[in-house]
Amino acid sequence: MIQPVILTTSARRGDQVDALAAAFAAHPAFARPMVYRDEGQEGAAVATRNAISLAAASGDHVLFLEDDVLVDAEAPELVSRVAFPEDVAVISFCDMREVPEYAPRGLYRRSALGSDGRGWWGNQALLIHGDCAGMSSREDWFSSRIDSSRGIRAHVAAYQDGGRNCSDIRFSLLVDLHGGDRRLYAVHVPSLFKHVGHDSACFPGRTMGERETRNWIADRRRFGIDP
Repeated sequence: MIQPVILTTSARRGDQVDALAAAFAAHPAFARPMVYRDEGQEGAAVATRNAISLAAASGDHVLFLEDDVLVDAEAPELVSRVAFPEDVAVISFCDMREVPEYAPRGLYRRSALGSDGRGWWGNQALLIHGDCAGMSSREDWFSSRIDSSRGIRAHVAAYQDGGRNCSDIRFSLLVDLHGGDRRLYAVHVPSLFKHVGHDSACFPGRTMGERETRNWIADRRRFGIDP
């Protein structure tokens, strides 16, 4: 069984969240989707930790979704078929930089620290192994070791938010530091979710730009690429 959890805020339209939940509610491989609302505007890192912890209590693998994604109709079935390699903790279904556009179908294993060695980009649609979900609930997302990392320091310098919104970097560091035998990240091609939040909720004024989804399944169909 896979436990979906959707992270949202009071600013997001309810029908977007409802559509995400409905996509998985009827599939037998998924438990009833949970929704975590960042009502207190705690910042993306705390809200992500809390949402994963909520779902991790089930003991199952966790499908973590941010609310700014479009889900393909095939996603529930295709996600349900994915098996974790022995060394992989997290599988992304919405990649923005780790795998080139038009890459062949497959599961691409990567370091949790991503292509720049500082952390993966984006938590939009992640399948999290149950062991990893439990670990991320126990470990400190704001430890001195994480706060002193290159990725966090670069983020803080660039965005002046005290590091409260870099949930992807913090989570990737947790996996790398505390993942044990499961310390890798993997990217599923094709992407089954598309990042559609044009304006960033965490960083007002920052538009999509480099965070466009690669290998989106609907585009591959449209251009005749084996999806």
